[in-house]
Amino acid sequence: MVFDNKLKDPELDRLYAAVLELKTVEECYRFFYDLCTIGELRAMAQRFAVAQMLSEGKSYTDIALATGASTATISRVKRFLEYGADGYRLILERLRRQG
Repeated sequence: MVFDNKLKDPELDRLYAAVLELKTVEECYRFFYDLCTIGELRAMAQRFAVAQMLSEGKSYTDIALATGASTATISRVKRFLEYGADGYRLILERLRRQG
């Protein structure tokens, strides 16, 4: 699938290229700490946890209890899992293969 990215621009290209240069979790912590607010980081981590749990077939109730995510957030993540650009699926599958 070719992704028709309406957000594509040179600044985002540079940001994504920078992320691809990160080699360790420690480097990620350092870079994202400088780049994002703590709230933004926690929100991204929560959405990713929701995606993982949805892909495992967990219920909205279980996900909300485990992550603190609202049902609106869970629904939004589910919509992107089903109809998005397959970014969640790509990463979740790679992580599953790593064990």
